[in-house]
Amino acid sequence: MSVQYKVTERINPTDLTLPKKFYARINNGDDVSFDELVDLISKVSNLNYGTVVGAIGTLIEVIEMQLIHGRKVRLSNLGTLFLTLSSQGTDTQEEFRSGNINGARIRFRPGPRLQKLIKKLEYEKVSLASNTTPAA
Repeated sequence: MSVQYKVTERINPTDLTLPKKFYARINNGDDVSFDELVDLISKVSNLNYGTVVGAIGTLIEVIEMQLIHGRKVRLSNLGTLFLTLSSQGTDTQEEFRSGNINGARIRFRPGPRLQKLIKKLEYEKVSLASNTTPAA
């Protein structure tokens, strides 16, 4: 199965004076909802819908608790979730206060299985016309 992409013209965000160039962009399909994901998991496993909802809900709660404690959460072949901080720098360590922290982000580093998937991808170009939605 090929990943579909389209070609679009974009500016170079690091130098707006440069001429526009054409780049590949993923041709995203529609989103998979939580309910649809749970339904798919229950169909390919021996778990019923409610069990899958409960397990994923519990997983989310446990991930939150572990991230708050500064732990990396390794999800086997899926990958690793971890927090990073953005902050304003100070000249000395003593000057630094929690007010210098601008915010946090949850980051994801794919595991071996997903990294292997990326290396095996094939690509298929689609026309822009096939990507437009009809007018109402």
